[in-house]
Amino acid sequence: MESQIFVVIIIICIALIVFGLIKHRFDLLVNFGLRIFSGMLGIYLINSFLYSFGLSLSVGTNGFTALAIGLLGLPGFLLVYGVAAFFYFT
Repeated sequence: MESQIFVVIIIICIALIVFGLIKHRFDLLVNFGLRIFSGMLGIYLINSFLYSFGLSLSVGTNGFTALAIGLLGLPGFLLVYGVAAFFYFT
């Protein structure tokens, strides 16, 4: 019983810290979301463009690519396509 109360207290503390960070740094969360949205849109458009030329150099849209693009921005976008090109040509 005591361990359950301890776990509940820890969860409440973590939730309060997360809500505090979101309240004070909401701009970072919005920036992260916009990077993910624009990166996934860019991947879709470039994959469609490459497919129209018959190239099978495509990048999947999954959580890992979204996280890389969300955290790194344009360098993450280029990194994802760089890794795909490396494995396509080797």
